[in-house]
Amino acid sequence: MKSVKFLVELQNSRGLNDAATAKLLNLTAPAISQYKSGKRVMDDETCLAVALELGVDPLQIIGAACIDRAEKTGQKSLWEVFMARTAATAMGLLVASGVNLFLTPGNAEAASMRVPHGVDCMEYRLCAIR
Repeated sequence: MKSVKFLVELQNSRGLNDAATAKLLNLTAPAISQYKSGKRVMDDETCLAVALELGVDPLQIIGAACIDRAEKTGQKSLWEVFMARTAATAMGLLVASGVNLFLTPGNAEAASMRVPHGVDCMEYRLCAIR
């Protein structure tokens, strides 16, 4: 069960038992127990509540719960493919933003650029990095 790890992480990070976790998430203690034992899979609202408490992207937990539901019914899940692609896209964006921060001139570098004397305008060219 992929989604339960988030519920357990919430309990461990705050030192909560099942009853306290149930109260925090507005559920019953038996529901928490059933999630943890694999008898039930969290619904989207519970996934969202756990995500808000943990401060993580809700789609991570909702996607994991959808995978759990598909495994429980014996179906091949498109959520596995979706979550893998989402993770790859997020990593690509993280790398791209890091490269952008590294290559963008800082204030000191940008301020030191000078326009030659007698030049009325400057030409800027935008290009795509492929």
